Amino acid sequence: MFGISTDDLETLKKFKEKVGAPYALLSDPGGQVASQYVGLMPVVKLANRANVVVGADGVVKELVTGSDAIDPSTAIAACPAGGGS
Repeated sequence: MFGISTDDLETLKKFKEKVGAPYALLSDPGGQVASQYVGLMPVVKLANRANVVVGADGVVKELVTGSDAIDPSTAIAACPAGGGS
């Protein structure tokens, strides 16, 4: 499991330390990956907050967006290592 953000690496490092994220955070400064899964906010070009679980087959298995995506526990549970399929 990993997180993707349009933030730069230094910002992601600080965020990871602040919230104690137990997974890697990857920088997507141009939003290419984020736009394929959750879209970017039109004016500011930031990614919408979302937790996306993509299976080995490339199919989205779980999608949690908005304020519900602040807590990644639902996405973690949907991952095979978290008990999901």
